[in-house]
Amino acid sequence: MLRDLSPEVTDYLLSTQFFGRLGCAADGQVLVIPVTYLYDGHAIYGQTHEGTKINMLRKNPAVCFEVDDVYSPSCWRSVVVQGIYEELHGDERQYAEQRLGPGRVAPVKQSQDGQPKSEAVTPPPTVVYRIRILSKTGRSEIKE
Repeated sequence: MLRDLSPEVTDYLLSTQFFGRLGCAADGQVLVIPVTYLYDGHAIYGQTHEGTKINMLRKNPAVCFEVDDVYSPSCWRSVVVQGIYEELHGDERQYAEQRLGPGRVAPVKQSQDGQPKSEAVTPPPTVVYRIRILSKTGRSEIKE
């Protein structure tokens, strides 16, 4: 049976997970990508390298963010957030970087054989961002 999650359970789920999916759309394209994140009770924070996702978010900052807690196909909880993407600078960026900690940005891509690229590659600049939450809803299903 489908149920709505209470605001407290919705916040708990956002606070205890570290992996979600970010959805964005621009120029007739829709992109849903897995991201690591931090929820501080007010906003969602993340960091990534510049690329397709950041280009799309700069064009259209309206986003959807989703996180799941799945035990089985008939026993799960999910939260969907509607929000606005914002790039952080200065003190706000420093706050987010301190909270996110090291190791939250995906490594630079490997060669096709899975080995690290041998030539020295400068990674693209790191972007630290916040998703300002406009709304959030939670649902669950537990088969009885």
